[in-house]
Amino acid sequence: MDLCSPVLSCIIYLILSMKYKCNIRVMMKKVNLIIFVFLLFANLNIQADGISVTSFKLLETDLTANTHGTQKLDQNGEKAALIRIVTTERGFTFEGGSLGIVGTEEKNGEIWLYVPRHAQKLTIRHQSFGVLRDYFYPVTIQGGRTYEMLLDIGIGRYVTITTTQAKSDITIDGVSVGKSPLYNRYLTYGKHTITAQRDLYEGTKTINVVPTDDVKGRVENIEMEDMSQYYGDVVVTVDNKAEIYFRDKLVGTGRWSAKLREGSYTVETRKADCDPSKTTFTVEAKKRNIIKAIVPTPHIGYLDVYTRPANVKVNNGIDYLNLQERPPLPIGTYQIEFTKKGYVSETREYTIKRNETIRDTVTLHRVNYVKPMAFYFGGAFSYQTLSGVSGIIGLVLWNNDLQASYTFGMTETEPIYWNGMKNTATTYKMNSISVKYGYQISLARKFVMTPQLGYNYNTLTAKTAATSNKTYGDGAKSEAISVGARLSIIPVQHLFLFVTPEFSFKISQDDYYKAITECGSFKGDGFAVHAGLLINF
Repeated sequence: MDLCSPVLSCIIYLILSMKYKCNIRVMMKKVNLIIFVFLLFANLNIQADGISVTSFKLLETDLTANTHGTQKLDQNGEKAALIRIVTTERGFTFEGGSLGIVGTEEKNGEIWLYVPRHAQKLTIRHQSFGVLRDYFYPVTIQGGRTYEMLLDIGIGRYVTITTTQAKSDITIDGVSVGKSPLYNRYLTYGKHTITAQRDLYEGTKTINVVPTDDVKGRVENIEMEDMSQYYGDVVVTVDNKAEIYFRDKLVGTGRWSAKLREGSYTVETRKADCDPSKTTFTVEAKKRNIIKAIVPTPHIGYLDVYTRPANVKVNNGIDYLNLQERPPLPIGTYQIEFTKKGYVSETREYTIKRNETIRDTVTLHRVNYVKPMAFYFGGAFSYQTLSGVSGIIGLVLWNNDLQASYTFGMTETEPIYWNGMKNTATTYKMNSISVKYGYQISLARKFVMTPQLGYNYNTLTAKTAATSNKTYGDGAKSEAISVGARLSIIPVQHLFLFVTPEFSFKISQDDYYKAITECGSFKGDGFAVHAGLLINF
């Protein structure tokens, strides 16, 4: 008004001054009054298109204001009322008069305004849309009750959208807004395209929102029809159990099946510690479309390891790695095994980080077949005048070898006929307990010699067909000293094949033993050979 009024007054003044020569000043006063009234009505019309309340009502079944977690208390400790203000805009401020405002929360498509009970009026301000001053509530505000306010910001109208297929997905101008029925959606003036889809049913409608529409809103129903002839079956698979996203929603892990309308689509595959990958594909109607999606690209690091000796086999538990190529590995922790024939294997743990290189040196040691400290056990066949089978146990301490064995007699002497038992033959078997000391000498990586000095304690067991309770010579015993050398070959680690030639010298015997050896076909000493195997740890 400050700018327009003087300019308009000047123009009228010039016209009148040229046409009339009388009382110009009085006429100009009347003209200014008319201009002022005109601009005043124009200004009031602009304000009418600002913020206004389209509807305010009590939501009888809504218990939000009276439910734990969503209720609030006013300054007197009483339950506040909740006004759910329907608007998609933000940036409003609220004044509640002398009773004030309890609090506000911004929700999707709404503003939750908490006010004390018996609140009477509300002032709403917005930097762009103006001020709604002293709006008096049309109903009594009760504590713990929920109300709904439809707020009109003056640039559109509320529209309720329904569809012939309930719970259809609604899209307005390409933006997904929810499922039908969609109540009180605020749309700006102009044309809008509404699409609805559920399963194989689709519908589209274009509406024009104008200022002459009812301020209380309009209802638009979308007619939907079966479009199955335009759809195809789609199966999307991806390796490595990656997640599949379609339209930015997770739809499957490793596999996703759906029906899609013919056309081009894009899926994105994602996985932790990987860069996502996109795969675009085309769907053909009435066909089964199989799509192999691109696997997400793993974040990688590098392993740079020098080994002694060279040409070591390197395995990460899945594949063999070529260390000469500085292999890239997906980030994570690995147990890397280094092996080579004839060498002791080694396993090391590496944590691979994104775009970082792990450097290390690994030295493998040759397999030590001959151990200076070891424990062993095994068995052998003892070939001597009375042969048997031996069980062996031993211990090596700093190459000093301590061995103990027990030999079970297997072969018998020739029958002996004693005086008074001429019609009954007696045979004998010899069991032995041996303790030997030796010192192992490594002649090669897989061959060792252990000279031994031992003590043998021999006992005889008699066998006869006589019915007498006493068998002559049963339990006869002798003692001997043995000298020999255990020669061992080690075909694989921990396994010894050995032969031990030895010679024993009798140092004592009882009368029974002496009589049996004189009459029998054996001696309790002399040359013997033991051959068998040992398990070495």
